[in-house]
Amino acid sequence: MKNPALTLLLLSLGACTATPVPVTDLYQGQSPALAVATDASLALMAENERPVPLKIFYPEARGAYPLIVLSHGTFSTIERYDRVAAYWAGQGYVVILPQHIDANYGVRPTGYGVMQNVTRTRVADMSLVLDELDYIEQQLPDLAGRILQGHYIAAGHSIGTQVAMLATGLSYKTGFSDDLISGSEIRYEALVLASDPGKMRLMPRNIWLGSNVPTFMATGTDDYGLMGQRGEATEAQSEVMPTTNTEADRYLLLLDKGDHYFGGLVQKDVDAKPDHEGLAIFNATSTAFLDAYIKGNR
Repeated sequence: MKNPALTLLLLSLGACTATPVPVTDLYQGQSPALAVATDASLALMAENERPVPLKIFYPEARGAYPLIVLSHGTFSTIERYDRVAAYWAGQGYVVILPQHIDANYGVRPTGYGVMQNVTRTRVADMSLVLDELDYIEQQLPDLAGRILQGHYIAAGHSIGTQVAMLATGLSYKTGFSDDLISGSEIRYEALVLASDPGKMRLMPRNIWLGSNVPTFMATGTDDYGLMGQRGEATEAQSEVMPTTNTEADRYLLLLDKGDHYFGGLVQKDVDAKPDHEGLAIFNATSTAFLDAYIKGNR
């Protein structure tokens, strides 16, 4: 990323302040980072006997750590997010990635109804992970006791941002059917978005402000993904319902020249220079947010 510029914005009740943060002064958090263990041997069983493979990252050191459930990008896999998940785990979090039904193009995007079903099953996967935490610990004894009960964060990238938002109280109506799209999950207490859901087709620009929990969103000036660069004609095709928690803090990280894939470091390989600096900024600032709201380090 050339001449990187970082702006961190706090949006609350219509007020907006911007404070530049030098790249060399990134939040250190847990230093040195904790040693991290990884497991990809488990799978949960969703409705209709659909297997949901998991990839789990957790600190090797004994202790109870908050849980982040990360929803991967469109048609991607749980194997493409190690650089994010391992970092968070090294900072004292357990991270679980569920493999969704559309992974590796397991579902073809043949129509709106098909993709809405993908979204529905993805949101169900986010709840399934929380429902089966006891089973996960039983099957992976080394993880037992490491998940801090009741302290759960929903995270997502690309279409996973929409999924994570639905898992934290987002409701919206689509112009296709006028159906109300919403989730019933209430156990996640914070939200991390690794791209801007408002840049997906059919989504309102400021959809991320419809969250009901403290929210951190990272985006870049070149943040456009597989769902395509949104056009003005789609502006009114979805309507976000008012949030029930207008006082939830929401933070925006804007990366100059930052793209949807951090130069191919997440989701998929792209013909671009790997943006290690941009990813380092995202990892550090998202951790600062999590440490403040989940661990109480204000």
